[in-house]
Amino acid sequence: MLFGRLLVTRLRKALLPQFQRHWTRDFDTSLKDVRAALAAIRTELSTLQDLRRRVALLDWIERRRPLLEHLGTLSAESLRPHVLRAIADAQVVADPTTHVIVENVLPADFYQLLVEAIPPAEIFSTRDPVKQDFEMADLPTAGLLTQRVWRFFDDEVIAGIVAPALLERFRSAVVDHYAETGGQEFGVRAAALPHRTVSGRLQLRKPGYHLAPHLDPKRVAVTGLLYFPRPGDTEDFGTQLFSVDRPFVASGLKTFFPEAAGMKCELARTVPYRPNTMMAFVNSRAAHGATLPAGAPLAERYAFQFYVKPHDGELIKLLRDLPAEAQETWAGIR
Repeated sequence: MLFGRLLVTRLRKALLPQFQRHWTRDFDTSLKDVRAALAAIRTELSTLQDLRRRVALLDWIERRRPLLEHLGTLSAESLRPHVLRAIADAQVVADPTTHVIVENVLPADFYQLLVEAIPPAEIFSTRDPVKQDFEMADLPTAGLLTQRVWRFFDDEVIAGIVAPALLERFRSAVVDHYAETGGQEFGVRAAALPHRTVSGRLQLRKPGYHLAPHLDPKRVAVTGLLYFPRPGDTEDFGTQLFSVDRPFVASGLKTFFPEAAGMKCELARTVPYRPNTMMAFVNSRAAHGATLPAGAPLAERYAFQFYVKPHDGELIKLLRDLPAEAQETWAGIR
């Protein structure tokens, strides 16, 4: 018995370290092999996904070739009377923030052309499975029909017609928007600055998407959304507007979430998700959000979003005239 214990002790001291070294070396080698295999699989999967996107885009381009061949010249002036009349006739509502819902904002034939020119879902950003965007900066990656139609829409229709008309209808509310920071005089001067459209993007949202009540980045004076439902889509999942339980000024320059700052938000209305309908609002006093529940009957929710804002440099010049405490709410603007 004693001999046996001595033998086991000896074997442990002499052989176990060797066993451990060999096992560790084999394990490390196996782990490296597994990691290499996973890397190869990821590379192959990425290649297959890229190939799928290319095939989908080529098929999309081919099916819309007749539209491109007969596209002709796009004219903003031919659209201007209809768009301006639609915006002028829409009712501006003050609660919970100044907003307007414009139905049939575009001539029906041009709206349908936009629908046909929406790029295939496969070339939208896929970083998030339920929240995907196609930025106007990505237009060179799309087909020629998408490039021509959506560049024209973003540059000529939204920037050249829609944004100036919205600013005019929202004039007093935009003054109030800026006055929250630095008083009435600052509000008047800031609202009079040249404003431009930025961040035009097509949004693709899928079931499971939720965006809590928030305000857009502080630089934004007006936000606009144009809806593109497909035939048979329910109207139930448009933009949500929320009242906030107390007056506030958004802090910082990024997206502001009132609930994270201890405020309470209550749903005031949900804008119907209807074809050729634009919803626009002043980016203050209230919050907005959107939800497409996991069980929603809507497989894909398409909308075009744009912001209207002043040039930062011109706004900074005005901010320098404000007291230090007022400038603090714009800390970090450059």
